[in-house]
Amino acid sequence: MINKKKSLAGLVMLLLSSQSVASQVALDNLSIRDHFYPENFRAELQTNIDFFKDGVGVDTSAKVPYDNVFIVDGEVKPEYYVNTTEIGLYLNILVEVERAGNEDALVRISEVLDTLEAAPKWHGLFYWPYEIEGDKLEKNVDEIVPAVDNANFMFSLTAVAGAYMDSDNPEKRDIVRRIEAIFDNQKEGWSKIYDSSRGLLRAGWTTTNDRAIPYHIDRMANESRLAPLWAALITNDMGQNAVPQKAFTNMELYTAEYTYGGATYNPILTWDGSYFQAMLPAIWLNERDLVPDYTMFEDMTYLHMVYAKEHNIPMVSASATTDDRYEPFGVPFLSESKVKFGNEIHDGKTGTPHAVALAYIIDPSMSVHALKNLKAFYPEVETEFGWFDAVDSNGRIGTKILSLDQGMFVGAFLAESINKDVHHYLEARGYMDQVVEMYQSFVPNN
Repeated sequence: MINKKKSLAGLVMLLLSSQSVASQVALDNLSIRDHFYPENFRAELQTNIDFFKDGVGVDTSAKVPYDNVFIVDGEVKPEYYVNTTEIGLYLNILVEVERAGNEDALVRISEVLDTLEAAPKWHGLFYWPYEIEGDKLEKNVDEIVPAVDNANFMFSLTAVAGAYMDSDNPEKRDIVRRIEAIFDNQKEGWSKIYDSSRGLLRAGWTTTNDRAIPYHIDRMANESRLAPLWAALITNDMGQNAVPQKAFTNMELYTAEYTYGGATYNPILTWDGSYFQAMLPAIWLNERDLVPDYTMFEDMTYLHMVYAKEHNIPMVSASATTDDRYEPFGVPFLSESKVKFGNEIHDGKTGTPHAVALAYIIDPSMSVHALKNLKAFYPEVETEFGWFDAVDSNGRIGTKILSLDQGMFVGAFLAESINKDVHHYLEARGYMDQVVEMYQSFVPNN
């Protein structure tokens, strides 16, 4: 018995010692496996990965990315807040850093989960944004609980769980356990934001006045589309409180017909004409295989490229402005809001490198070629901390780098691997058939 007590005491001391060392992990080497680097774009991709080094785009106390940073006279000036979509993309990048042999990345994944588990939540759902205060995340005064960021984050966590669920490594298995606890704790929250009278998911909740955000997720060609998908999956064992699949299948989708260069195109229309609204979910899900006719995404990408070339800018998506604000930029003739309803949109002739990187999911060689041309024409877009977020038709470049956009930039190059990890988890947990079934409704309403 005495020997057992000594052994137990020694084990406790070892664990405490390991935790002490783990809290001091510094990530300043974020290389990924060689096959992810395009042969003629290796250095440029690495520069954008380097945004996620500690003390650059990542807070060394809270272990999460900053929402954005400014580069002033070669120095990083961070803004101390973050949203969970950004944290999720950071975790997806960390998985690939760990797979490349950096064991500290696994420790960091656990540290990020520590921060998230301690963060305030509403029925398990995370707030937007969080203020970074020391080593903690605190609610913003608006107390918004968004469906979109929660769903994006859950799919990022699904990818992490899918990467590690078959591992014999106890640390990886524990990460999976903790992630699944987050999933379980959110079920009631997802159920509460479903509106049975409309058959749609609400956009979220505000806890300052304890009421739903007053609009619904009703468009498939929007970055929010993963919210009703995830809500239906994770609540499917809740009986009458489950979110039904129609929350996804009831959403609307529109295309438009255009002729250019003698060829006819039928691009998908996003609400703002913004590229990321169509493409962000493809970082997690292999929508090329899920969507019945994926050519509408290919046509949209080609016409985005045409518009960008005409105005001598990168492709257009919601992004920073060249005077360091933020606008939901879009291509007017690819905007449902503009085309169908005649609404004015933010069509300032400003593009963003991350949109060109997202096109890697559609056409890798075209995307890399366009990124190389962008750098050749505007060499100032590249910094040692990543690429600036905004370039306009007058050649002006902002001083902001956005964590979300850097996450999408890098995530597009990792998407094939992330897709496989998500698929592996969904298949193992019996969700994949439902995903396939829901995506059969991804057809135009016009």
